[in-house]
Amino acid sequence: MSANNRRIRRIIVDLLWEHGPMTRNELASLLHKNRGIREVPSDTSLSSLLSKNTQVISVGSVKVENIAGATTFHMAFDIDRDLIQKKEHILLTRPPSCMTTSQRKRAERCDICGRYRLFPTGCSVCFHCR
Repeated sequence: MSANNRRIRRIIVDLLWEHGPMTRNELASLLHKNRGIREVPSDTSLSSLLSKNTQVISVGSVKVENIAGATTFHMAFDIDRDLIQKKEHILLTRPPSCMTTSQRKRAERCDICGRYRLFPTGCSVCFHCR
């Protein structure tokens, strides 16, 4: 995976934490305003990035009206707020495919689930298993 996709996946989680649930179009407009991204991914690429991130879940649908007046339902995405309750939890629940190089070097394998994660200080199991 390219480093750009990793960076976008990290930014998506941060935007969802700050702004709450939103559709792909709303997320694309926020990504466009973000100065750290050179090129906003297409609708299909953005959908793929959302589905591959384990921190992001679908939370229902939103009724959207287009220019012609027709209404459609678009999926709304948000972070898993049952698991991620503080901003610090985002780093502890991040999958290795989204981690930076220094974070990946510090990640350890959990004894219970076998996933590579960053552990909370003084803990021997990952945040998911706690």
